Amino acid sequence: MPTLLAKPRKSASIWIGVSLMVSLLVVALTSGCGDKFSDLEVLPTESYMKKPGDFLGNTYTIRAQIDSQVKWEKGVGRILAVLPESGGARLPVFVPDAVGGNLHIGQRYEMRARIEAGGLIYVESLRKY
Repeated sequence: MPTLLAKPRKSASIWIGVSLMVSLLVVALTSGCGDKFSDLEVLPTESYMKKPGDFLGNTYTIRAQIDSQVKWEKGVGRILAVLPESGGARLPVFVPDAVGGNLHIGQRYEMRARIEAGGLIYVESLRKY
């Protein structure tokens, strides 16, 4: 009689162990796949406009609407004037050709941007919202 009870307990323990290992694997695989925008601070536009040099080398998120295209050069990219959702003045941003596709005035984007030399806002990636 004890052998009959041992088998169900043993197989139940195996199933619990397997499901626990699968759960841990799923958590481990998805924990590093976070949203590349969610962990960033929003660019403080007012402070940036006053002293852009204070932000050099930093990476921020910017939610903005395209106001105008200032310049485009084939194989290089475009400079856009955007209106940040957080308010403030229009901001010039550089979107490399490899990052931007069809960008139109009036479209809204969330941008991952790095502040480069001279205070240039260099867009590393973007997505519509």
